[in-house]
Amino acid sequence: MATPPARDPGFGLCPCGGLYDTRRVEVRMTVTGRTVVIPELPQGACPTCGSRVYKLRTLELLEVMMRGDGTDHDQETRATG
Repeated sequence: MATPPARDPGFGLCPCGGLYDTRRVEVRMTVTGRTVVIPELPQGACPTCGSRVYKLRTLELLEVMMRGDGTDHDQETRATG
């Protein structure tokens, strides 16, 4: 029998009343013309309504990455974190 996803109280309750499960997802985004891949990004997922959320610190780091730093990099960069 499969183990249910971990329930992380750190993501809290969804407005629908469900408790967010913790998942690790891969996010790809284009930043200043290059593809950035972020593996294992923590995400809260509500099993009741399907809502997805991220922690504030994660969103702040994504925002910094999306601004870009103006330097020339390879076309695809794999971020770690």
